[in-house]
Amino acid sequence: MLKIFEVSSDYINYLHIFEKNILYNKDDGIQKKRKYIGIVLQINGYKYLVPLSSPKASDYVLIDGITAIRPSIVPIMRITENSASGKKLLGTLKFSNMIPVPDCSLIPYDLTSEPDEKYQALLSKQLIFIRRHQNQIYRNARTIYKQKKDKKDIVYIKNTVDFTMLEKKCNEYIDTQKN
Repeated sequence: MLKIFEVSSDYINYLHIFEKNILYNKDDGIQKKRKYIGIVLQINGYKYLVPLSSPKASDYVLIDGITAIRPSIVPIMRITENSASGKKLLGTLKFSNMIPVPDCSLIPYDLTSEPDEKYQALLSKQLIFIRRHQNQIYRNARTIYKQKKDKKDIVYIKNTVDFTMLEKKCNEYIDTQKN
């Protein structure tokens, strides 16, 4: 069963040195804290964290004067829920930004300890969607991983993190933690 995890700031800061598409954890006292959280999948012998992201303007499209949620594509799965007023976008899974993470940097995310009740409710809804769509999630993750490894000439692959390099950096990080 898929669960939500957080990634340690030390590891995120380490990877960011090598890959600009990895966002920092935010906790500067001024801006609202953004944790690097997501779900963990096994890919090529590594635990990959697929980050969760908030809805953005680019997740919507205007069709005949009506704003609609863009359909999911291989690099981005849109997390939705049906409501009385139609579909509502809860967030996204960013497969193009998934990263290999060593066990020592994975922190299980305890929803019951989340102090922000609205955020806790949002994460709970996202987790329900994720568990219902886990087969598609695994399919998207394996597809983008293979496309990047095979250097496919697809627009979104150019903006996808370098999985091979990140796996090497993950191994190096593990080695530094042993010493």
